[in-house]
Amino acid sequence: MKELHCIVPGCQWHTRHDTEAEIIRRTTEHLRETHGETAIRESMLDTIKANIQPEKGKAA
Repeated sequence: MKELHCIVPGCQWHTRHDTEAEIIRRTTEHLRETHGETAIRESMLDTIKANIQPEKGKAA
């Protein structure tokens, strides 16, 4: 299981899933709905990918 905390400073949202693809999908949806992002830039995807971590307390 992998997890990601929102890349927007101060936002407490987070998600967990087995696949990075689903984490990326959920995160881009969150950025659109909560933070008003209308376009998900390549640099944002790179930041999302770089911040996906193994779930705390669990092995990768």
